[in-house]
Amino acid sequence: MELDIHERDIAPELCQECAACCRVRATVKDTDSRFRVFLRTTLREVMIAPAAELGQADCCDERHDITLDHGFCKHLESSTVEDRARHSCGLYGRAEMPSLCCQYNCVSWAKHEGAYHLENKLLVTAQQALNRMRLRDARLRDEVNMPKGRRAYEHRCCQRRRGSR
Repeated sequence: MELDIHERDIAPELCQECAACCRVRATVKDTDSRFRVFLRTTLREVMIAPAAELGQADCCDERHDITLDHGFCKHLESSTVEDRARHSCGLYGRAEMPSLCCQYNCVSWAKHEGAYHLENKLLVTAQQALNRMRLRDARLRDEVNMPKGRRAYEHRCCQRRRGSR
């Protein structure tokens, strides 16, 4: 897969398809084992990466950064429409919506942070959502432009095998 997502692609339709930025994660810099054990012991329903081995209190004795993963925002509402996930924000358009959410653009942020690459999971998720939308749009255009008498779900390769009418 190639990244070709652009800042201008980030629009409500894509956000409703993706919602990757609604997963709340925070990086804590330069933590020691004592602090990581404290977090693993006291935090409820928060994953800490890197993970500790089963039966171990911590991952290692070294100082390093960790990521706290709180899961998806409590205001994210997800449903399935026409066999695909659709997401919406319970705060969208309301005064309580955080300005960070209103102004966030994953592509701009990735470029600013030097993270516009395939290792950026959030950006890859957004690119995959954009690719799905592009594919749906192309299928709809094909269906609209299909000559009379052809079935809308019939692919061009199938039409060639049957012979042109």
